[in-house]
Amino acid sequence: MAEGAAKVNPPSQFFPVYNYQDDWLVYSEQYKNYVPFSQGVNEGTRFASIYIDLVKNRRYSLLVHSESESYLFLEGALQNRIAAGKWQELNLDSLHRLYRKDELLLTIYGSPGIADKTVFICNKKKLTDSETISPARSGFINIKPVTFTPFGTFAGIALIIILILNAWIFNLNPLSFIRLINPIEFFNNDPRDQLSKINKPYSNTVIFFVAISSMMMGFTVIYLSANRLNLFSVSTILSEKANTLQILGDFCILSLIFFLLVYAKYIFMVLAGNMLNLDKQVDIIFLKIVQSSYLFYALVFLVIFGLYSNHINWLEASRPYVLLPFLFFYIARFVGLYVVAKPTGSLINLYLFSYLCVIEIIPLIVSMKFAL
Repeated sequence: MAEGAAKVNPPSQFFPVYNYQDDWLVYSEQYKNYVPFSQGVNEGTRFASIYIDLVKNRRYSLLVHSESESYLFLEGALQNRIAAGKWQELNLDSLHRLYRKDELLLTIYGSPGIADKTVFICNKKKLTDSETISPARSGFINIKPVTFTPFGTFAGIALIIILILNAWIFNLNPLSFIRLINPIEFFNNDPRDQLSKINKPYSNTVIFFVAISSMMMGFTVIYLSANRLNLFSVSTILSEKANTLQILGDFCILSLIFFLLVYAKYIFMVLAGNMLNLDKQVDIIFLKIVQSSYLFYALVFLVIFGLYSNHINWLEASRPYVLLPFLFFYIARFVGLYVVAKPTGSLINLYLFSYLCVIEIIPLIVSMKFAL
């Protein structure tokens, strides 16, 4: 039957360069990979796949043909329907620009076996015989199949955990929670109405806010690492080829590290504040640092989660600029903290500026140096 399928020739305006009839693959659950199609073993499968070399075959056309009605998939995404007995043409240059890959997985779903399926690499002589060839874009469907990747499952679990903790804090202390998530409260420097008088750095509400911020930081680092952006060489402590449970383990470790770093920073803030006679300002500044970090990383978390859920590949194009939002945030926070915490008196102003440089600017410079 396979020999009969090989006798199908492309239309006359195409010169055949390569016939993929002997290159069909099927997915093996045993090996978790694609293996060569085997006559007598895989005859019942309706899915048959081929890897197309887009670099080697640029400037050529790909012709797809099926004797029965079938469906064409590219990289696991449904593209269009293949009418029975009709040829479909795909331009390999266009596919290379669209997918930005050297190799493309093409899959045909139809009748069992490969006897009625034919794929050619062809050199196009001229554009004629439009009734014989169906353009690949006609009836374009582009339906993404539902896929469950380890990171996608982890992202859903992380979202649920963070929402549960937020609900817990809200029930624990609704007034403080509402005020802490209000960006306007960051600029409130009224000495008679300061959140720091109610919410000390070691209070339950602040501890939970630091924990959630640490989780969102850990999520951001894992996402960037999963997309081959290794900040602070964090891949050395992450699992290789991780499943969902391993990613959750990495998430817990990173969240704990960030949580401890935040409170280590508070200890150094207290020491530096006592040296510069700014001990009364330490709790105020720390609470505003926690508040601003929570708001910023909540925004980052939601943006990453939304883009990932909608399969928007934004990181490749913006890779050189990925640290800029973090740089702008920490610089803006430095200025904001100085303005909000600024006391009267030029000497104290100098102390405050020096203090903020020690706790904000110096860690920022060190972090940016070693981030990449």
